[in-house]
Parts: sequence; structure tokens; C-alpha cells
Amino acid sequence: MQLALAPLQTYTDFHFRNAFQKVYGGVDKYYAPYLKLNNDGSIKNTPKIDILPENNPATNVIPQLMACNAEEFFVMAEYMHDLGYTELNWNMGCPYPMVTRKSMGAGILNQPDELFRMLDSIYPKLNMKLGLKMRMGMDDTSDILELLPRLNDYPLTEIIIHARNAKQLYTGTCDIEQFKNCIALSKHSLVYNGDIVDLETFRVLQKELPTITNWFIGRGALMNPMLFQELKANRGFDEHEYVRKIRQFSEKLVESLSQHQKDKGYALTKMKGYWEYLAMGIPAGKNCYRKLKKMNTIEEFMRFLNDFSFD
Repeated sequence: MQLALAPLQTYTDFHFRNAFQKVYGGVDKYYAPYLKLNNDGSIKNTPKIDILPENNPATNVIPQLMACNAEEFFVMAEYMHDLGYTELNWNMGCPYPMVTRKSMGAGILNQPDELFRMLDSIYPKLNMKLGLKMRMGMDDTSDILELLPRLNDYPLTEIIIHARNAKQLYTGTCDIEQFKNCIALSKHSLVYNGDIVDLETFRVLQKELPTITNWFIGRGALMNPMLFQELKANRGFDEHEYVRKIRQFSEKLVESLSQHQKDKGYALTKMKGYWEYLAMGIPAGKNCYRKLKKMNTIEEFMRFLNDFSFD
């Protein structure tokens, strides 16, 4: 069984990934948030720095990109290759309208002919392995059923499928039955993504999808950082261990953030963002996060962390 951490913009950067690996582990692959170009054709700086090898010394990182044509694709792919990466992931899954209306992310799924023209122009020049991350369609989960047989013609490393259409964003339910149809249509290694938030849900998915051995987990890991360990061990966590590790994890995050950005307000803002998710996995999470939002200094946060308990 292979478990991967999905990329979440502004959250799962190298600070997060390194701290997560040191404290929790259990992750076989870390997917970095996607690279994207500025209007002048240069790569946006934050994700560019995020995948530098010196920022990722102890994690198995797969870089990701988002592009609407082959020229953009190769600007980013060549940068990744020059850094020493041998595999990349193409994001065809981002569902947000600000992205899809530019024919990027899941927006490319509405233009299958253009998608395959891009693949045809990319592969003869590509010197890296390529995997895809995609939604099941823009408006309907059945859209993917037309794409998968055609994708069989390309030597993809994997296809990560979020079992929703883009219009759903992250609401509604995942279409497990449609994912089963995908398995029958694809010769590629399929990776399941969508609503893996706890051990019980994962066990149900394993029974529903017995041939799937690769899993892609995002928000569930932010709400419960011990989730990967739980899934690997097939058992729940101890509350005392949870508290100990969440303190250790938060301390390492603050340390890393503070080393790279001297403005203490930056570290506090980032920690508030992380804890918005972490609070969802705690019984008294709403009250906990309410206190956290009112804090004005990183010192206040560290005192809060020292007093933190599961309930």
C-alpha cells in the first residue's frame, strides 16, 4: 500500500512537508503544490523555491505543474529537470473557476482534443516521467470515461483521480461507482483521491475498491496529522501521543518558518492557517481555534501550544 500527501496551496509547502516527515512519517510520496507561470512567462517564485533540493532534504517529493499549452509546460518541466527531478505531475484537477476558465486545472477536461494534442507534442521531447492528477470531469463525473481509453496510448506513471467533478469543488459526495468504472477502462496505475478523512472511511473504501493500492490524501491529513500512521497500522491513535506529536510538529513548523522569514507575524499567520484545519480534528476545536484567532504574537501561540490538550 502506497500513501501520498496531496498538495494544498499555501499549506503543504516544504516547511510543512519536512516537519511532517520528521514527526509523523508514514508518507510514501509528497506532492508539492503546482508551479505556474507569471504573465511574463517566468515561474512564480514561491512554488519555484518550494521544490529546491536544499529545501527538501529528507522527503520523496514529486513536483507538480499547471499549464494550458506545451510551451508553458516545458518552461516548468525543464526547471524541474535541471533541479534533478525525474518525475512530474500535471495538475488537471484544480476545480476553482479562476483556474478552470483559463483552460487550466480541471478546465482542460472540457477540451479533450486540445488535451491530447498537448500530450502528443509533449511526449517526444519529455525527458521525465509523467503522471496526471485529474477530476472526473468539469460538470459530470461520466466525462472521464471518454478520456481514460485514449490515455491508455501514453506511458503515464499513474493517474490520480479525485472522485468528483470540478463543479462540486469539495462539496457533495465522491462518486465511488464511477471510480469503479474507471478501473475497468484504464491500463494505468490508478490512485484514489477524495474524502479519506479517517480510518473508518478508509476501511470502507478498501472494501469497495479492493484492487486499488495507491491512495492520495489531502485535507484529512491536515485535520488529523496522525492519519497516515493510523492507516499504515490499521488502528486509531492514543490521545496522549496525539498531543505530544502535535506540539512537536507545531514547534518544528514555527522554527522552520521563523528561520526563513524573520517577520514573526508571518509564522503566526501560517500557524493560524494550519490550526484552522487541525482544530477540525479536535473535540473542542471550535473554541480552540477561536482563542487562536485572537492571538497577536508567536509567543502567545507557543504558550497556547504548551497548554494544549486534546479535549
